[in-house]
Amino acid sequence: MHEDPGYTDLLDGPAWAPSLVAQALDAYYWFAYAMAVALGAWEAGRLKKDQVWLLAPSRSRYRVTAETLLPGVLVSWMVLLLPVAMALVEAGVWPTLSALPLLGMGLFLVCAHTVIGFTVGLRVHRAISAPLLAAAVLYLVGWSASDSKRMWPRHISGQYTEGLLFGELVPFASLWPHLLFAGSLAAFCALSWASLATCRSTRIALRGVACGLTLAVMAACVAHVHSWGAVSPLSANNAPLDCTGSQPKVCVPEAADADVAGLRQDVKSTIDALRKAGVEARMPDTVNDTLAAGRANTRSTRQEWWLPLSKSARSETVRLSVVLKSVRFPCVRTDQVNSRSAVLWAATVAGAGQRYLAWQRQELQQFQNADEVMAVMKHRVSKARTLTAAGQTAWYQQELVKACKNAGEDTQP
Repeated sequence: MHEDPGYTDLLDGPAWAPSLVAQALDAYYWFAYAMAVALGAWEAGRLKKDQVWLLAPSRSRYRVTAETLLPGVLVSWMVLLLPVAMALVEAGVWPTLSALPLLGMGLFLVCAHTVIGFTVGLRVHRAISAPLLAAAVLYLVGWSASDSKRMWPRHISGQYTEGLLFGELVPFASLWPHLLFAGSLAAFCALSWASLATCRSTRIALRGVACGLTLAVMAACVAHVHSWGAVSPLSANNAPLDCTGSQPKVCVPEAADADVAGLRQDVKSTIDALRKAGVEARMPDTVNDTLAAGRANTRSTRQEWWLPLSKSARSETVRLSVVLKSVRFPCVRTDQVNSRSAVLWAATVAGAGQRYLAWQRQELQQFQNADEVMAVMKHRVSKARTLTAAGQTAWYQQELVKACKNAGEDTQP
């Protein structure tokens, strides 16, 4: 797992048990299911060879089957439990109830695959059924996760490949297609070899109805997930938050172990400095950390901002994030120089000028005239900083207008 960048990133970032469990299980679902179905078929062949079910029925077939399949189920469970335990121990994180659904799904589907393999093994010799079933499960489960054209198979195969970002959880609406698709087939398989104390015609009718219900459930699972994309529906922003203050109230996940009071002071002082310089910066009601939202939409509003607070290594980075939220152009498309000059001036006023310049050196590498743009914007801001406070405010307002007016045109210094 250490060769997976996603796993190492989880170890380096804030602790979130559901993410660790999902990442640890991702590489072992298919192996556990293949082992379970093969062991089930093999044990069925052993029962058939020893003619156990032809003996006097002192125990029910279900009990005999359960006792026979239990060792194989436990071995397959260990394939899932060991990686999860090792990941949690390595990260130093205690398991939580919210981290158990994916593990529970895997354990349940191990049982389902064992029953399916057992049923096939009763009718096909174990030397043939066991390896063929293992290969089929390996291929089908692995193919469902890698197929880029058809997304729906991955949402019913029991292979949850999307992973979980910080603060994300898998709702039951995303799990039940996995559970019912294989679970309904396993239930029908178990019914097919059960001893029903009825006449032959009634048994055929009952099994026919059960077959129809099984197909209906499997079709319902496919229909439910058919329109899903690569990622099934997720629940975001579930991590416990550490909040402080009001107007703005700043909230950061507790696992980030951040100085929330210091972050709030950076946000408030930056907005105050921009207002004092003449920037129309609005004080939000709430400032949330984007880390808590996972991959959910974190579009800010006038009352609620989403900023990468816990990911900011320095106070200057937080200030720059606030500046970028506060500088508003009266248009959508802006030019290269005037727009950057306006933002650089605002960042300089807020004490984040050097951080903005470092960021722009990376951003402008894609342009051939990167050095020229950097030199022009620094020259314009340096010249503006020699003006009076009122003059700088007027210059800033003009830059906003020019940035829109000169959009798409080369601006000269």
